[in-house]
Amino acid sequence: MEKYKQMIYSRIESTYEGWLTAEYIREKELYRFFHNIKGTAGTIGMSGIHDTAEEKLNLLAEDSERKWTQKEWKPLLSELLPYAAVEEIEPVEEEKLEETKAEPSVPLILIIDDDVEFAAFLKDLMEDNGYQALIALNGEKGIELYYEFSPRLVILDYCLPDADGVELLAQITEKAKHDFTPVIMLSANATQENRIKSYQLGAMDFLSKPIQRELFFPFVENRLALQERIWTSALQDELTGAKNRKFMIGEMKSLKEKMERSEVERFTLMLLDLDHFKKVNDTYGHVIGDEALRHFVRELLKVSGPGDLVCRYGGEEFVLVLPNTTEAEAYRTSERLRTLLEKEAVPGTKDLKIQFSAGLIEVLGEAPHSEEILEKADKALYAAKKSGRNSTLSYHSSMEDSAGKGVVHIIIVDDDIVVRDIIRHYIERRTEMAGKVIRFHSYQDGAAFLEDEWYVEGDYFFLLLDGMMPKIDGIEVLKQVREKYEKENILVAMLTARKGEIEVARALEIGADDYMVKPFRVREVMARMERLMERVFS
Repeated sequence: MEKYKQMIYSRIESTYEGWLTAEYIREKELYRFFHNIKGTAGTIGMSGIHDTAEEKLNLLAEDSERKWTQKEWKPLLSELLPYAAVEEIEPVEEEKLEETKAEPSVPLILIIDDDVEFAAFLKDLMEDNGYQALIALNGEKGIELYYEFSPRLVILDYCLPDADGVELLAQITEKAKHDFTPVIMLSANATQENRIKSYQLGAMDFLSKPIQRELFFPFVENRLALQERIWTSALQDELTGAKNRKFMIGEMKSLKEKMERSEVERFTLMLLDLDHFKKVNDTYGHVIGDEALRHFVRELLKVSGPGDLVCRYGGEEFVLVLPNTTEAEAYRTSERLRTLLEKEAVPGTKDLKIQFSAGLIEVLGEAPHSEEILEKADKALYAAKKSGRNSTLSYHSSMEDSAGKGVVHIIIVDDDIVVRDIIRHYIERRTEMAGKVIRFHSYQDGAAFLEDEWYVEGDYFFLLLDGMMPKIDGIEVLKQVREKYEKENILVAMLTARKGEIEVARALEIGADDYMVKPFRVREVMARMERLMERVFS
């Protein structure tokens, strides 16, 4: 951290000296300077500078064109100069740089509430208590995040700007029931009528605002424990009728035992993934998206034999286990399925036809562990998608190299060189994240990023965008990215030094998946990024 602190001191001194030669400084320039200093200083443990910068920010307006004379602005910066001159660094324990581990088991909570301040408060509260939380400020975004991230629990405000909570509850209640997802209604107007209506539509609970912290977290833990017990006892996917992952793992274990007793000579596992399924939901809506999943399973069952197992592996991924079947025979099965899907549109639509990619792995002799079999099938599936989708490929050993894992580009766009350097320092100590090979890129402003050829077809991306930058700010970058590129392989988190209602709301409404407030601990940012990638890119 010593190096970064010296960089902060140098920036304060060079800015001060540079401004001494200027006739005047615009207020928005002062604002940007203190905004950046505050975020970076707090991140690297310089609390004195952070607090001073925060105090000065309260005196300035972000977009003001007012011209400050030297006599006016010098007192503001002068309070920072003693730090740079003395160069006394308060002791801060440096974060150890060992590789962070993903925590996909951390429960994800979705908060749907148009009150930004309350939603941000509740998000912070959840994350301080070991949960991961995402925010939607309206019903439309809430539904999108619900289908995209499959949260463990939904907290839903009774009154929303584009649709009241009850109307939204009616839209997600069927899927919530299928997934055994608790939906908790919140309202400051907890009348008996509102409670009755919510319970009738499928809400598990109705809580009054303000929430009582002492009761809230035991309550959440109780509901998640109940959900876990239900999941453990269930063996079938409620939405599609296919068997679920738990049942599949048990059957694969049974197959392995039969192979050891020579009752089964071999089996082939096929991992199937629907191509561009996110686009189906975005274009036709989630009701049709659910129907597409059911349609896919019905057609898959038609090409399956009596002893075959059809399982929903998760989201739009499915597994077909074919006992006593060779890889070549399994391939022909996949092509019969492809032919059926090309002939039949999804019910309720005129022209929506499903395509899929698949990976095959034939298991002979001593069967490896189920996870190893699935990992190899996943590598073959990735290769099929990389080769253009709508195809089936068999696993072979050449897929074990790094290219078979997929590539995730971690991109930071921030005009603060210290922040860019800190993130780079941590990322470059990792070779993989969320099972994918890391490629790191940094840009000093939005214009440089947008002008570069950064997008690679078939790869994955996690963008960290600073909200306030010269030329083109983070919000405009976010807007252009969302307008130009498909969302399914791009995650975006905004970096901001403020929890202000306007900035957070704009980012979430335009399409940010998350936001992170400066100052932050880099290790926590990395863990948060990896959990999101595990859920979306895996």
